[in-house]
Amino acid sequence: MKIINTQDKQIKPPVVMLVYGEGGVGKTTFTSTAPKPILADCEGGAKYFGLRGIKLDVAPIQQWSEMKEFLAIANTDKYSTIVIDPIGELMEKLMTFMSNQANRKLVQADGNPTMAGWGWLKKTMRMYLKVLRDSGKHIIIVAHLEEKADDNRLVKRPMLMTKLSDELVNLVDVVAYMTIIQDGDETKRVLLVDPTSDKFTAKDRTGQLGGIIPPNFNDIIKACQGTEKFKWSSEKAVGAEKEEKKPEKQTENTEMKKIEEQDKEIEFDENDSLFAETKLLIVGIEKEEHKKQAISKAIDSNQFSSEQIEELQKLSK
Repeated sequence: MKIINTQDKQIKPPVVMLVYGEGGVGKTTFTSTAPKPILADCEGGAKYFGLRGIKLDVAPIQQWSEMKEFLAIANTDKYSTIVIDPIGELMEKLMTFMSNQANRKLVQADGNPTMAGWGWLKKTMRMYLKVLRDSGKHIIIVAHLEEKADDNRLVKRPMLMTKLSDELVNLVDVVAYMTIIQDGDETKRVLLVDPTSDKFTAKDRTGQLGGIIPPNFNDIIKACQGTEKFKWSSEKAVGAEKEEKKPEKQTENTEMKKIEEQDKEIEFDENDSLFAETKLLIVGIEKEEHKKQAISKAIDSNQFSSEQIEELQKLSK
């Protein structure tokens, strides 16, 4: 038995992450930011990556039986990150595999799973995911979005048949809801990992991530392992602050370019997190009257700057 000390800085545990969101938001593209990734593409989400200049090793998965060979390949030294995209489609392939076995204990005459069949599906997928988790590789599991009623409100959560969705959240280190926010005239893709939100399912077991983070898995690994601290990191995060490299001499054009890049940089602080969530909530309100009431309450809270208030007012027709 190997005993490790939690204060040993040489210990860099792999990051196991679940990311979910609406179709087309950029979940599969996000996985390409991982170090040395291989992707089990269960629904063709990466088929246009080549045309977009994204380099990534992809295994098109047509049936469940291919997942054993995929795992053997993914576990080689060639890869550091294993991606499953999406987990819901992989579960569908597992159900097809089970149905083809024609086991009456698992499948009814109409092709639907029996109670024992649902249990077998859940157990088999759970075991596979645990093997992935314990492989020593970084893991990204992609899921689609579903909204579930909870205390008279809709909560965004990962979509996965059976009750495996809740167990999946427990299996991973980080759960992120990926969405798009409007920051002035700029549209930004972000990951929301604030576990205190009652609007979406999120988790950060590491305690190193802020509420809103940019979709770069390589940087997320550095933050979670405590090797680097970013502007979007948690206030309690450990690691050296990321610093900009400055050349000894800079021409006027170089300095201007640097200023322009800084203007585009995302500043993720607590106020930004609250403001982003408030905008998401207001945008989701259908009735204009209720939307105006929500905007008025947000303004009266005195928590936003004049620029942010002006943006909120623009959300009303």
